[in-house]
Amino acid sequence: MTPTDVLFRYAEHPTERTMMALNTLSEVYGIRALRVNEAEKQVRVEFDASRMTRIIVRQLLRRTGLDVIEEVSLIPPQPAPPAPAHTPAPVK
Repeated sequence: MTPTDVLFRYAEHPTERTMMALNTLSEVYGIRALRVNEAEKQVRVEFDASRMTRIIVRQLLRRTGLDVIEEVSLIPPQPAPPAPAHTPAPVK
């Protein structure tokens, strides 16, 4: 088993029908957990990567009626490396 998380952003708030369909995704073999963050318009899915891929997870979400826009990186952006300090050349 290879547990993997994927985060998707969606466009419109899910309808009651879509929420009920999302609830049934936990019955799909390989889906371990599903969390919807309505404030951020995001859904996070924990799945077994040895059973399915991110593409399949995205397709399953779209079949529920969820308007998936994009996959969001779970790794936060890294700060830019500091600029090298300018050292003057030694005077001879």
